[in-house]
Amino acid sequence: MNVASRTAGGLILVVGVVAASLLLGDLGALVGVVIAMVGFQLLTRRVEGAPYVTAAIATTVCLVFIAWQHSLTWTELGLGRSTWLTGLLWAGGIILAVGAVIGIAGGIPWFHKFFADERHADADGLQTTRKVLLDIPLGTVLIEEFAFRGVLLGLMVQQWSTLWAVVGTSILFGLWHILPALEMHEAHQEATGHKLVTVGSTVLFTGLSGVGFALLRLWTGSLFPPAALHWAANGTGIVVGFFVNRRLAALAEREPLDPDADPE
Repeated sequence: MNVASRTAGGLILVVGVVAASLLLGDLGALVGVVIAMVGFQLLTRRVEGAPYVTAAIATTVCLVFIAWQHSLTWTELGLGRSTWLTGLLWAGGIILAVGAVIGIAGGIPWFHKFFADERHADADGLQTTRKVLLDIPLGTVLIEEFAFRGVLLGLMVQQWSTLWAVVGTSILFGLWHILPALEMHEAHQEATGHKLVTVGSTVLFTGLSGVGFALLRLWTGSLFPPAALHWAANGTGIVVGFFVNRRLAALAEREPLDPDADPE
C-alpha cells in the first residue's frame, strides 16, 4: 500500500478512537471501535516486525482507554485476576493440542498443498521465528482478541445480550478478514478459483471461528484461551509451513528437468 493509503488508515484510526472515547453510550463506542479497527488494518497492511507490533500495542492501549471510558471492568474484558490461573491452564492445553494436530497434518503428504503459501515460502528461519514469537502474539492476536473478544464483546453484552454479542462480534471478525483473504488468494496455491469464492469462504470460516472464540472466552471467563487458540493455529501453521515448503523445494530440485526422461 502507498503512503497515501497508510496516511488515510492512520487518520481513520485516530477518528475512530476519538469517536469511541467522546461519543456517549455504548453504541457510539461500538461504532468508534469498528472505525478504529478499519483504520488499523489499512495502516498496517503488509507491514511486519517492529512497526506492526508497535502499531498493534499502541492501538490496544487506545482500546483500553475506550473500555475505561465506558466502564468496562477487567472481568468484563476477560482479564479479571480471578480468571488468570484457569485461563492460563486452558491456554497451555490448547497450545499443546492444536500444535500436535497441525504438526501431524504437516507430516502427511496429502496436506502439504495447504501449507504452500508463497507469503511464507521464501522466509528464512529468523523471519519465521520473528513472525511466530513477535508479529503474531504481540501484533495479530493482541489487537484482534482484545478488540473482538474483549472490548466489542463487552460493549455488545452491555448494549444487547450475550447471544447477540457473540453473533455481532463473529460477523465483524469474519468481515475483518476480507483484505487478508484477497492477499491469500494471490499467494496460496490452493486458492485457484474466483476471488469471491476465496473471500466468501474465508469470511464464513473466520466468522464461525469467531463464534468458537467468543464461546470459549465466555465459558472460561478468560481472554487467554481464545488468544492461545488464535496464536497456536496461526503460529503453528507458519512453523509447519516453513518446514513443508523447504521439503517441497528440496524435492523439486531433485526432479529431472525433462519429466519424460528416464533418471540416470
